[in-house]
Amino acid sequence: MSLNRTEYKYLITLDDRDQFESDLDDRLIVDSLASADGCYPIVTQYYETPTRECYWEKQRSLASRRKIRVRIYGTEGGKISPTGFIEIKHKHFGIGAKRRLFLPVEEAIAFAKGDHEILRRIERKWSRSQRMIIAEIYDLIERRLFEPAIQLRYDRKALMTTDGQLRITFDTDLKCRSEILKLQPDDQRFKDYIIPPHQSILEVKSIGPVPFWFREYAGDIKLMRRSFSKFCRAMEVIDPVLRRQITGHAAA
Repeated sequence: MSLNRTEYKYLITLDDRDQFESDLDDRLIVDSLASADGCYPIVTQYYETPTRECYWEKQRSLASRRKIRVRIYGTEGGKISPTGFIEIKHKHFGIGAKRRLFLPVEEAIAFAKGDHEILRRIERKWSRSQRMIIAEIYDLIERRLFEPAIQLRYDRKALMTTDGQLRITFDTDLKCRSEILKLQPDDQRFKDYIIPPHQSILEVKSIGPVPFWFREYAGDIKLMRRSFSKFCRAMEVIDPVLRRQITGHAAA
C-alpha cells in the first residue's frame, strides 16, 4: 500500500493537547483503525546506513529520501491486538508516501531481529505492489547497506474527520534506545526521552489540501508549524556514530 499525503507537525504541551481535543470534539471522531478511545502504543525500529545517510539527507533537505522502519502496533490483551508492518517512508518534493507491508507480528519481529531472508522464504501470494515493496526493501538493505540503528516507543491517540481526508494524531511519552533488542508489543524497556514528558507531538495528515476550518483554527490559536523528525531527534539523543560525526563537524 502507498499513501500519499501532506504532513504538518507541531510541538505542543499536554495541556494544549487536552484543549485541542475539547475545541474540536464536534469535528473529529476516533480513527476507524484505532481502538475505541483512539489510543495505542507504537514500537518502531529504524534502519540507517553505516555513514548515517538518512539523517544527513533529512538535515540537508534532500528532495527525495527514503528510510525503512519496522513497526509493532498495539498490545497483548489490548483493544488493538499486536500488528506488524515493514514500512518504507519516502519523502518526495514535500509529499510523503508510505509503502507498507503487513506481516504477522512474529514475522515482523523476526525480520527486525535480522532474519531478512524471511521475506524470501514466506510462501505467500504477494500482490504485484507487495513484490515491488519487497524488492525495494532488499535494494535498500543490500545495495545501500541499511541496518538497524535505533528503536523508539510512544503512545498515540488518533482522530480523524468523518470523510477520512484529515487525520490528527497526538504522540506522547516518546522514548528511544540505541541497543537493538528483540522487539515486543508495547515494549517498556526504554528510558531516554526524545522530548520532555510534558510535551506531545501533534501531526496533521491530509489527503489533499488541509480543510479551511482547520487552518482558520490553527491561526486563531497561533499554532506554529515546525519541522520535527522523531528519527532524527532520537539519533541526536543517543546514537554514538552520529555523535562522533557531529562532534567532528563542530571541531572542523
